[in-house]
Amino acid sequence: MLLLLGLFGLPLLINPVITLSFDEVYLGPKVWWIYGVIVPASMLLLWQGKQTLSNSRSILLLSLWSAWLVLSALLNGGGGQAWWGNPDRADGVLMHLVYALVLLTGFVWASVDSASYQRWTPAVLLGGSLLALTNIQQQMGLLGIPGEGAVSGVVATLYGGTLGHRGYLGGALALLLPVAAATVPRSRSWWLIWSVVTLMSWAWAGSFTRGAWLAGALGLIWLVLWQRKRVPWRTWGAVALGIVLCVVTAQVRGAGRSFSISGTATSAAVPAQALADSSGRGVLWNSALFGIQRRPLWGWGTPALLQAMNARSSEKLLAENGTRHIEAFRKINRNNNEFPNFLVTYRDGRKERVFLGGAVNKVHNEYLDYALTYGLPAALAFTVLLGWAIWSSRVAAPALSAGLVAYAAYLFTWPEVVRFAPIAWFFMGVALAAGASTRRAAVKVQPCPSPPSKNGTPSPGS
Repeated sequence: MLLLLGLFGLPLLINPVITLSFDEVYLGPKVWWIYGVIVPASMLLLWQGKQTLSNSRSILLLSLWSAWLVLSALLNGGGGQAWWGNPDRADGVLMHLVYALVLLTGFVWASVDSASYQRWTPAVLLGGSLLALTNIQQQMGLLGIPGEGAVSGVVATLYGGTLGHRGYLGGALALLLPVAAATVPRSRSWWLIWSVVTLMSWAWAGSFTRGAWLAGALGLIWLVLWQRKRVPWRTWGAVALGIVLCVVTAQVRGAGRSFSISGTATSAAVPAQALADSSGRGVLWNSALFGIQRRPLWGWGTPALLQAMNARSSEKLLAENGTRHIEAFRKINRNNNEFPNFLVTYRDGRKERVFLGGAVNKVHNEYLDYALTYGLPAALAFTVLLGWAIWSSRVAAPALSAGLVAYAAYLFTWPEVVRFAPIAWFFMGVALAAGASTRRAAVKVQPCPSPPSKNGTPSPGS
């Protein structure tokens, strides 16, 4: 129970104080919770079921991945930042080792307790519905942005609920929604879980985040493909109703975000963004690819993105940023661990300070970020581990597999954040255990070969 409280209570924690840093509101409480609650509970469960970790190929891969991260940090230096991570992220090597610990805990729990799925599914529903309500209240104008007015840290946005940013909330609900949708029963008691799925769908749509929308949709499609019993129509009714409620709320209040094919605004009140607009990710992805080519084996260490951006041609950076008609420029950041910024003089005589990156120190593609920070082997190991968890559990635990498909898709356009990542790693551990259980059962039911007949030929049916 302590572990479930730690994992599914994590996204809900905030420190509602007046402060200059958003991180004091959203990040700090969650980091303390991870190390003070989730880590001790995980260690206790892991110690109790440590015998189940033997002879598992996935655990071997996880160990190699963890070792590579540690070696990369040692070789790249970087001091405490390499281990703790960027101050506004707290996602260094130490936190990644916590992710590994949580995965092992999920693996052990699912291996020793065949009924574990029924034990933690209610926590998914409760935690997911409470998180959804924080977004829905913001959609309806009943709740503002906690910490609004702060000037530093990872910026909080409307519709981000207690996770701060709408992209993070959308990613968390995309992960949880397929698991919740698979639990809608066919009995008379279906209405309560149906209501939870409706709320989660409402908030998932209300994140107004294209990457989270796509991720959640892919997860639900995967659930349809692999769920043994047909997903009840009432489940899709709940998802559809949630989306409709979001659309109606946005129309009535004139809020939300507007998207169009070309980026042309449909009204002066709500400017539109082109659906294919990368929101500035292009310069981040190109910088990551440049850095990976330069240091493919061990990566750059923390802060990898800033170092790679500063190593690139200033002209290319400014061009990708959309800065045009430049007469002259001067780079004014003090070192390569700071965001590249320039004093630009335009052809018409205007001068402007151009600050690249928009204070974003993550690639916003977790696979590229792993390769840039720790090297291609680390990125490959992570990708294989996540893919292994998805594929091996597709039959035994299709809901978990679907949730992880959503998470894998989400990580193509968003970073992995400590605000809800432990839940995904716990799911990975349970999924890997489900896959291992399926393989063991398949081995047990294999028929024994028939003995040869007296003339040496196989007997019929062999």
